[in-house]
Amino acid sequence: MKADKDLIGISEDSSTTVVKPKKNTGNTIFLSLLPFLSVLTIIISSFIIKIDLIECLKLTFMVLLLTSALVLYIRMQINILEVKLSKAIILCLYLLPMLVILLQGNPEIYSFWIIGGLLIAMLIDNKLGLLVYFNHTILLSTVLSLKTEAIIHFLIMGILISLLSNSLRNKSTVIYSSIILLSSYITLAFLMNNFIFEEGANTNYLASLFSILAVLVTAFLLSVIYERVVKTDKPSNKDMIYQTDSERLSQEGTVNIAEYDNRQQDNNSSLLDRNMRASYDLLLSKDNDLIVKIKEYSEELYQHSIHIGDLSGRAAKLIGANEDLARAGGYYHEVGKVIGKNYIEEGLKLADDYSFPEELKLILKQHSIKHDKPTSIESAIVMISDNVASTIEYIMKSGQGKYTADKIIDNIFRMRMDKGTFDDSGLSVKDFKLLKEFYQDEYRTGKVKL
Repeated sequence: MKADKDLIGISEDSSTTVVKPKKNTGNTIFLSLLPFLSVLTIIISSFIIKIDLIECLKLTFMVLLLTSALVLYIRMQINILEVKLSKAIILCLYLLPMLVILLQGNPEIYSFWIIGGLLIAMLIDNKLGLLVYFNHTILLSTVLSLKTEAIIHFLIMGILISLLSNSLRNKSTVIYSSIILLSSYITLAFLMNNFIFEEGANTNYLASLFSILAVLVTAFLLSVIYERVVKTDKPSNKDMIYQTDSERLSQEGTVNIAEYDNRQQDNNSSLLDRNMRASYDLLLSKDNDLIVKIKEYSEELYQHSIHIGDLSGRAAKLIGANEDLARAGGYYHEVGKVIGKNYIEEGLKLADDYSFPEELKLILKQHSIKHDKPTSIESAIVMISDNVASTIEYIMKSGQGKYTADKIIDNIFRMRMDKGTFDDSGLSVKDFKLLKEFYQDEYRTGKVKL
């Protein structure tokens, strides 16, 4: 769906203001400490296991370089550190596996160290998890002087772990994903040993297989605990305070930063819930500043955005996903068009300026099939809504009446399934089927008007 070319002009007279978040100096301190603590871990471990000075210096310099690359990636993706407890998780899951590699006997067989990269991929960011896993693999191969075949084996497993990380934390797909990983491990072990196992090595491979299984089970249980204990308290509204007038603030329960900080110290959870509700109410309000700007820019873009938001919200409600998040994702998925041609980049800049929640920013980034694959159910829903609505509208306008809405939707869902578009989204097979039926019913019965 293309927006009008003429920029009508964006109203500068707005009653909506935004309190932007303060810079987090804690992030800078953390990123500065991580290389130092990594080097310190290597030095202490080398002293314990009595590695000679030259070998210790070699390991220290290598870990410093690897950790610097890790820090650079985090700096480029600074939103990673906005995930709850991310700094503590990264610190523990990066340093502890180093200790395991250096101090544990036979870490190449009892591969408990892989839980570091795996859990970071599951809880924070799969690319960061893959980078952590690679760093640990390089350290392992250096310490043990592993054969090339063994290194390739571990690296391939790391890529698979990263690709399947989101599926491994989902109850509906964890068993299937674990079977893929374990069977891949056996197959790779067989291939890397020229289709035979070395004499007397069967027990070692069996022990390694069970250690990986133990890691997968542990990682899944920890991810469940994290979701229930940590993420149930949704991200605070401290960095996303929309203000119109004092009467509206009091009615909708939104408070200023100082008031919020004071009440937060008193653990006033009921107020926090009302604030989160009010924030999404403001995002979904038709007189929100950004919604108004979209409408002023293009009536066509405005109608499309409202349509995708409504469709996505009802689809999310059907399968028990976050209805408000999906609806807001639909409203703002093309908001960047009011600024420039690269609407995803521009949309993310606006999202930062208006302090959107991180999960909403992800939808802006992941809703297009030409960009990142969805990593949340709500991102997948907005992508489907946009894909279905735009395709049907185009085909109907082009006069290709031989294609029914049912057929178009069926083809879209089959294509997305074949290409693995939603592999990392957390959508179950049941969700996928329900969503297809939902969209077909919407267009078949005429509930949706183009």
